[in-house]
Amino acid sequence: MATKEANWGTPLGTGGEVFELLENARKAWIYTYIRHHPSSTIQDLVEALDLPQRTVYDYIDDLEGADFIHQPNDGRPAEYTARDINLQLTDGDTKRQITPELVEAVARRTRDEDIDTYIDRHGLDGLAVALEYAREYVDGSVTHQIMAREQELSPLEAGVILDALRPVVETSSE
Repeated sequence: MATKEANWGTPLGTGGEVFELLENARKAWIYTYIRHHPSSTIQDLVEALDLPQRTVYDYIDDLEGADFIHQPNDGRPAEYTARDINLQLTDGDTKRQITPELVEAVARRTRDEDIDTYIDRHGLDGLAVALEYAREYVDGSVTHQIMAREQELSPLEAGVILDALRPVVETSSE
């Protein structure tokens, strides 16, 4: 069940470098951009994401140190490629997957008020649950009414978050 308030103490809310990535939407955007645009340079990121160069360098260092991205070329300018993230966390009976799609959903909070509001209300754990429903929503096996009933949400809120997450799911299945 999605949390009723932003609860960072759930399986996706504590510890490690991957969690820092999930808590920093701008860093998540850099990872996501590199994932969708292999061989990205610092300048590509600065221009595409409209971030200060120093910020991009700092986040690139963090992402490289955590082994989320790597530099396969030895030349200049440095080009970066993303590594896939696929971690499963278990807390009692609750299991959550940390995937590139979840990172992208977090990244989109900076540009999509619906995702931002949903994370504020339900936390990362709630977003991960919504992303699972979004996968089934896109393939037609779940409706927003089913998600609303099972997660104790209003049908409007369920429909809004599923529509907001649709591009994340569709992009990952290409």
